[in-house]
Amino acid sequence: MVSVSSYFSFSPRQLRFVSILAATAVVMGGYLLIRNYAQPGPDQLALGVYIGDRQEQFTGVFIIDPNTSPVDSLELLPGIGPVLAERIVEHRQRAPFEREIDITDVPGIGPKLYERIKPYLKVRRY
Repeated sequence: MVSVSSYFSFSPRQLRFVSILAATAVVMGGYLLIRNYAQPGPDQLALGVYIGDRQEQFTGVFIIDPNTSPVDSLELLPGIGPVLAERIVEHRQRAPFEREIDITDVPGIGPKLYERIKPYLKVRRY
């Protein structure tokens, strides 16, 4: 096996420095890669979600388009059960949602429930 020092004339101290420098570059590159994918892109919304009385802020884990999401995905929204999910699907078949607030036209979804599900909604315009 050929060592690095046979091609370059590094002293042990210089070789240690180059190794530390290379390891630092790998760690920083990994950090930048993870940070790039962890932050929302320009076409994604970074929304704050407030759950409970203490007003702790959480980040929405998923975004649902009420015009295209299946019933089981709509049931993931807080406060939306099978009945309301079916009503959303029936409503969008008659009149697709133009804006997120239009979901309040569905019977059973009022202002309070809308405030709970608003961080998870995004109506895509095609």
